[in-house]
Amino acid sequence: MIGAKGELLLAAFALRVFKDGTAETYISVNRMSVETWFEDIRKIPQRKNRQLYGYAELNVGQIHNIELTVNGHEIMFTVLDCSEGSTASHAGVFAKIEGHTLTGGANPVLTSLTPNLPESFVLMAIQEELLNIAKNNFVRF
Repeated sequence: MIGAKGELLLAAFALRVFKDGTAETYISVNRMSVETWFEDIRKIPQRKNRQLYGYAELNVGQIHNIELTVNGHEIMFTVLDCSEGSTASHAGVFAKIEGHTLTGGANPVLTSLTPNLPESFVLMAIQEELLNIAKNNFVRF
C-alpha cells in the first residue's frame, strides 16, 4: 500500500471484506520479536501490481496507547498472536468499541453508538492513528 511517491498509504491499515464475504477482524502485522518475521513477510504473495517494498515498525505500546474516542465511546486497541502453520510471527491489531470488535464491512454497533457519524469516518480515524505511528518508522528495501 505505497503511493506513487513511495509514501505509505492509509489503505495499508484498512479492515476489509474478502471476496468470499468474510469480514476482516484485525489488521495483519508480523511480530519482529519472532526470529522468522522477515522470512514470514517474504511469504506474502507477489503478483501483478503487488510486490514487497518495505515495512513499518509499529510499537505495541504505542498501539495500546492510542487515544481515540467517538461520541464519548473509547476505541481500545490490542495486538494478539494470530500465528498459524508456517507463519509464526503473524499477529493482529484489533480495535474494539464497547466490547465489540470492529470489522471490515458493516458494524451495527457503530451505527447505534454514532448515529450522526458515518461508519467509514470511524474506520478511517483508526487507519489514521496507525498510519501516524507507522509512517515515522517506515523502512524501504
